[in-house]
Amino acid sequence: MTDADLQSKLAECEDVIRQLVTKLQETVDENDRLKFLVANLTEGASAHATLQELHRNRDLPAAIRAKAAIGCLGVESAPLKPVEAPLELTAEYEPLADVVARQRARAAELLPKLIEQTAKDNEMAARAWRNSGNGQDD
Repeated sequence: MTDADLQSKLAECEDVIRQLVTKLQETVDENDRLKFLVANLTEGASAHATLQELHRNRDLPAAIRAKAAIGCLGVESAPLKPVEAPLELTAEYEPLADVVARQRARAAELLPKLIEQTAKDNEMAARAWRNSGNGQDD
C-alpha cells in the first residue's frame, strides 16, 4: 500500500468521523430539546395529564406520541369484561309448620319398616352367636 493510498483512507475515515460527530450533536440537541419540552409539559401535572399532553403534541416524533397514547389507554377506556346475564330466580315458600308435619308423617311411615328390619338383624345376630359365629344356620 502506498503513502497516497493511506492518505486517501485516512481522509475518508476522518470524513466519516466528522459526519458521525455531526449526527451525534444533532441527536444530543434533539434530546435536550425534548427534555426541555417534557419538563415544561410536566410541571405540576399528573402522570396521565403528562401523557395526554405528549400524545397531543404534533411537534413530537410519532414514536413518542404513540407510546404516550398507549400509556393513556388504561385510564381513558375501561377494560372490556364479560357480563353475565341476570338470573331470574323465584323462591318457593313452605311454612315451617307444614315442613315439620310432612317430615313427621314420613318418619311415622318409615318407623314400622325400621323396627321390622332391626328385629330381623337382631335375630340373625342371635342365631350367629348361638352357632359360635361359624356362619351355619342350623
